[in-house]
Amino acid sequence: MAEKVELLVARATDEALVEPEWALNMALCDCVNATPEVCEDVVRFLQQRLQTRQPKVALLALILTETLVKNGPRALHTQVGTKRFLEDIVALVDGSLGPDVQTQALLLIRQWADAFQGQSELSSFQDVYQQLKQANTTFPAVENDVPIFTPPSSATSAWATGGGDESAAAGGTSGRRTREQQLEKLQADLGVVQEKMKMLRDLHADGRHGEEMEDALDFLRQCQQRMNTLIEGGVMGKIDEHTLEQCLTVNDNLMKTLKECSKPEMKDMMTFDSPPRASQASELLQGVDQLNLDEEGKAVGLVATAPRSMPAAHSMSAVMDGEGVLSTMSCDDKLSRNEPS
Repeated sequence: MAEKVELLVARATDEALVEPEWALNMALCDCVNATPEVCEDVVRFLQQRLQTRQPKVALLALILTETLVKNGPRALHTQVGTKRFLEDIVALVDGSLGPDVQTQALLLIRQWADAFQGQSELSSFQDVYQQLKQANTTFPAVENDVPIFTPPSSATSAWATGGGDESAAAGGTSGRRTREQQLEKLQADLGVVQEKMKMLRDLHADGRHGEEMEDALDFLRQCQQRMNTLIEGGVMGKIDEHTLEQCLTVNDNLMKTLKECSKPEMKDMMTFDSPPRASQASELLQGVDQLNLDEEGKAVGLVATAPRSMPAAHSMSAVMDGEGVLSTMSCDDKLSRNEPS
């Protein structure tokens, strides 16, 4: 497994890339969530890329690190929060590799300090931020990212196939969506979950309990884990009331659908108040636990979007196929799909 993730990291930070390869970035997110034991290896390989002193490689490694932190498990956060790794990030803030790398490194340090504030086991993020502030380091303004709710990924990515939001590329913009577009994306993602619930109920009513139904069940179980993470942030006041109400409604319907449509031996499902068992947790992709607020203390949506051009300051994309269904391919599958031609 270590060799496979090393190859993924190398490809995702290849100097020949014109922009971030989001299919590879998301493949690594899936790997660390499915197998948290590889987090230490992934972070070690990221360090090697950060230390190359090649501006493009360093920038891509920073973007990949950001995506992993936003979408990875606690084990990944712990490894990124080690002194040796943060020292490599701090080494990039002197501007020696150019303003893009410097800005991205400073943004991540500030982001992480905010995201993990008050978490004693991850206090190193806040320590590094405070040390730089005391040294009169100027940090760039952090944009108002939205909380991330990423449905399970699919085999097809608009970014991987050269597609994507055409409006993002127009006029040489960075591809970052407006708040209105982010809210539209939120509604689309919740719609995907609701459509999958309807499909599952129809399959169950028709007595079709084959592979198609199992796929729908698996998709919705993974969505439930991520909805729980999102709702936890809402309970703490990190999501505005209207958005939280929408999420609670979808989550309630999701739990009912899973309970009604699961086979008798599969009804031992997790709930919002009951964390998944260890055996379940190893099979589920973890949602991002970082929830960013706007200037009024309210989140404006659920899904952040990958920028079309570099540097990708601090958003990532939920990569969807044409039907809005995202994949849970294994590392082996994604390695084979991303073989160079």
